[in-house]
Amino acid sequence: MQDEFAGLAAAMRQEIEAIPKTMRQEAVIRAALVCLLYQAVKGMGLKPLASWKPPRSTRDSIDLVGVDDSGELPAVKVAFAVDPLVELPKLKSLGWVECEHKIVISFSQRADKVKQSAFFLTPALTHLNLYG
Repeated sequence: MQDEFAGLAAAMRQEIEAIPKTMRQEAVIRAALVCLLYQAVKGMGLKPLASWKPPRSTRDSIDLVGVDDSGELPAVKVAFAVDPLVELPKLKSLGWVECEHKIVISFSQRADKVKQSAFFLTPALTHLNLYG
């Protein structure tokens, strides 16, 4: 799965570069990346759900989850949080989800800020720093 995520990071960088420079706003980049991840999750044979909020969570919603609904109960297999920097509220939301792959994607080109915000990461999370 790590190879898949490395390939995904390259595709996300290309997606950002395809946005005209004068239109590269955080919200635009974030939405473009979630759209790309949506298609990737579909390609994994999972059902993508955007802005899903875990039932017990009072925190932020999770940007995208990939759900396997072939069993008796649907199971989240992968969860993504996408932001310019690592955001603590998103990490807490990911903490409410039981799944094997929890991916935090940061897309800020300010390496120093990303490094500072990565302080909150735990070993249970995979961090894809697109410009790190």
